[in-house]
Amino acid sequence: MSTLIGTPGANLLDGDAAHLEWLNNERTRLLDFYQPHVCHPDGGYNYLDATGNPLPHQGRQLWNNARMLHCFSIAHMLGRPGAREIAEHGLTYFLDGDGRDHEYGGWFATVGGDSPSDLKELYGQAHVLLAGSSAMLAGLQRGEELVNAALGVIDEHYWDESVGRCVEAYDRTFTQLDTYRGQNANMHLTEAFLAAYEATGRNELLERAVRIGRFIAGRAAKDHVGAWRLCEHFAEDWSDLPEFNRDDPRHPFRPYGSQPGHWLEWAKLLMQMRGLGVDEDWVLPAAQHLFAGAMTDGWQPTGGFVYTTDWDGTPIVRERFFWEPPEALGAAHFLYQETLDPAYAQAYRTIWQYTADHIMDFNGGSWFPELNEDNEPVSFTWEGKPDLYHAFQATMYAFLPAHLGLAAWARTVAHDTQA
Repeated sequence: MSTLIGTPGANLLDGDAAHLEWLNNERTRLLDFYQPHVCHPDGGYNYLDATGNPLPHQGRQLWNNARMLHCFSIAHMLGRPGAREIAEHGLTYFLDGDGRDHEYGGWFATVGGDSPSDLKELYGQAHVLLAGSSAMLAGLQRGEELVNAALGVIDEHYWDESVGRCVEAYDRTFTQLDTYRGQNANMHLTEAFLAAYEATGRNELLERAVRIGRFIAGRAAKDHVGAWRLCEHFAEDWSDLPEFNRDDPRHPFRPYGSQPGHWLEWAKLLMQMRGLGVDEDWVLPAAQHLFAGAMTDGWQPTGGFVYTTDWDGTPIVRERFFWEPPEALGAAHFLYQETLDPAYAQAYRTIWQYTADHIMDFNGGSWFPELNEDNEPVSFTWEGKPDLYHAFQATMYAFLPAHLGLAAWARTVAHDTQA
């Protein structure tokens, strides 16, 4: 099903009124899907199925719960009725509930369900920092408390000042450290550090984000073959592991190869750093090369980005995921703001139109998480529709100035409304 995404032929990134209205309507549609059944009665948030109902066997998963708090904190600032109560429900869970390890610190990877896990993984802890930062910017009473708690865990157990990056995962007691090092968790920590910097004004958080970005994405500033195919996996000494998980190419968090969606996500994050005043000479060219590489290797003739590629750019897992287009939309928006290159505006329109034509589910609600090569919904990797975060954020990029993140922008909207 196709839908009109804005004025035909208009540059959607030049403030097209029809597009901005369409984005607001899509944001409302997404929240209408998640809001009714997202709150778990014992605290935190449900994992939802394809129709928006809870899937109890999936448990309360940390990364998804933190993303829900992040989204509903922003929704509250944008005036969504009931969003404040949902965000406060999450804050109580993260600070006082059974998702937090009140004995050893940090937060459990999964509470309840068929596969509970007491692992302490950076991926989830990083999202808690993001969630707390958004709650703090939203003026929620305990948002700052959650930011401080999350930063305390990251500082004590994960951040390695000697290299400017974080380790990956521990057992429950923080005594057994995994030797694996990953870019994905550090990428989301970069996002969280940027949000926490905007919430707290602490310069060292922005500096940490830059250090992570320089190591992982900075290599893309050199325009040579393979420069934009980011290494996803590293050994304990941070040497590259290009063959990691070759026998598990569909792994939901650590697949073999490189992920064009992550190149786009880094392009977006680098441009957000630039908007916050980071003027190092590698930032812009790295973002440009990452975006160009993803469009060259990842974007397919029938639309959508493949999940992974090999190191020569050959697609490995050809399914398209719902989270990749939003990252491309954010990157295209910020790159257009910086360069005014119409190619970025055209890419933005093309990607949104593909999303509206194939990924948005106008019958069941929300977005299809995964499509096959023929752009038909499949479920090889994810069950249900648990994740609001990427789609929700996609509806806001066109509104953002270069110097504000999502929650910081939403706070300005809230202040303007109150004024």
